[in-house]
Amino acid sequence: MAIILIILALGVYFTFTKSLLTETSAIRATNKQYTAAIANAEQLIKVRDNILKQWRNISSEDQERLDKMIPNTVDNIRLIIDLNSVALRHGFSLRNIKATAAQSVSRPTQSLPTAATAAAETGAVAVTTIIATPTLDTVSVSFGVTAPYLQFLSFLQDLEADLRIMDITHLSVTANDTGVYDFGVGIKTYWLRQ
Repeated sequence: MAIILIILALGVYFTFTKSLLTETSAIRATNKQYTAAIANAEQLIKVRDNILKQWRNISSEDQERLDKMIPNTVDNIRLIIDLNSVALRHGFSLRNIKATAAQSVSRPTQSLPTAATAAAETGAVAVTTIIATPTLDTVSVSFGVTAPYLQFLSFLQDLEADLRIMDITHLSVTANDTGVYDFGVGIKTYWLRQ
């Protein structure tokens, strides 16, 4: 009787119980992955809330300064007006102004796998989260200036001290006997595409 029960128990184990244990271990592994994903999501929510709280604590003046540093829209007209107003403070105006918006630094949209992706090996459906990454684009501005050297130098110093980030990409000088020079300037500035 004992031998029959042992054989019966082994038969039940190998035919029924073993497959259930395999399924159960796969479900436990998937459950652990989902639990880890939930814990990560809770941490991300806390970080997001903390960042939003810090953003709300930034004064409106500082937020305006940040928006001026790297704006989130292309406004070529406003940029040209700002550049010309700086030039007018130094006693000259800009001429032959050309502004073109061009992509410079582009980061692709990133696909971040979630915990469910690893569960795909066990037969579960994979889930991928798509996160759009902001793109840093450029606006190139070129213009000509006729001015004495010291006035042009103070103009460049004012552009350097301006809140908006600008890189000088081109500078050409044509000398005259009168002490007034013709300068050709190329500037690259940035904006953040959301």
